[in-house]
Amino acid sequence: MGKLILTFQRFAHYEAKGKSPLYEYWCNKIISHEPLLNLIKNIPISQPRPNLFFASVQYLSMKNPCLLTAVFEEPEHVDFEKSFLLLVQFCMEHQQALIELFQTKLVQTNEVQRASYLYPIFSEIASAVKKPLTLIEIGTSAGLLLNLDYYHYEIKQNPSIYFGNTNSPLTLQAENLGQPLLKLEKPIIQTRMGIDLNIIDLEDEEQYQWLNCLIWPELKHRKINLEIARQIHQQCPKKLLAGDFREILPNVLKNEMYKESQIVIFHTHVANQFSIQLKDDLMQLLNQISTKQSIYHVYNNMYEANLHVDLIENRIITSIRTLKNIDGHGNYFYWE
Repeated sequence: MGKLILTFQRFAHYEAKGKSPLYEYWCNKIISHEPLLNLIKNIPISQPRPNLFFASVQYLSMKNPCLLTAVFEEPEHVDFEKSFLLLVQFCMEHQQALIELFQTKLVQTNEVQRASYLYPIFSEIASAVKKPLTLIEIGTSAGLLLNLDYYHYEIKQNPSIYFGNTNSPLTLQAENLGQPLLKLEKPIIQTRMGIDLNIIDLEDEEQYQWLNCLIWPELKHRKINLEIARQIHQQCPKKLLAGDFREILPNVLKNEMYKESQIVIFHTHVANQFSIQLKDDLMQLLNQISTKQSIYHVYNNMYEANLHVDLIENRIITSIRTLKNIDGHGNYFYWE
């Protein structure tokens, strides 16, 4: 039970603090509430337990409207103490349904805001190699980051910079706290591919609602962005493949069509759910692929939180760029 308590303490202090006062308060109450802790123990240890717990409660309360539903809809107007009592009551009444969600749902947040720093990275790669890109995302969820050139961007810096699709209905706003970004060329993307053990189909209303419930209630702009990105998603051709990347990647990259492009394999806020063995398997696979064609690997949470851009050629890894202190939701980053 000690590790579980520590997990919620860390979530309250390092993740929810300043972003979700509701979840921060609930975390600090949950750590001393034994019935809730016993319920939460049913969440697999492979999943981020606070995220999966809160998403499951939000999702189930939306399907069974009650007083707690209003808390999720208007969190800025709630009495925290009363809201926690509602949370406890709801969880005790719906224990079996929650356990079923814990064992069938996954934390697959698809935060489009992260495209604010991925777009400059992919632009830089495309400019360097003078080739179109083949983007392959591991842990793609619904695949929304594969559409990054379909979005418009407003990056606050000195001076502010705008890039992307000026006609897009979605403008993503972020702050660059590092070195100013300069003019960015639009990357030419030849192929877009996403791999995930469980692909989220945005045309399926229930799956879309689950993705929506993974967003914290106070962050309403993220819910709005998700809805607009959902509409854009249907306009952007891509392949979304369900399965283990260790089996899919080697088979896919046998195709000669990818020789004419630069392969970029990326994953953000996914590897924290990988076992040590899976991380080792990924690196061995990338090294193997690099003996036939150079690849760029863009990632974080493999060994620490920084976002890395590496070039791998013939098993030799060269660090191209490292972004430190990026916000998990993509609200800010430090370009270095």
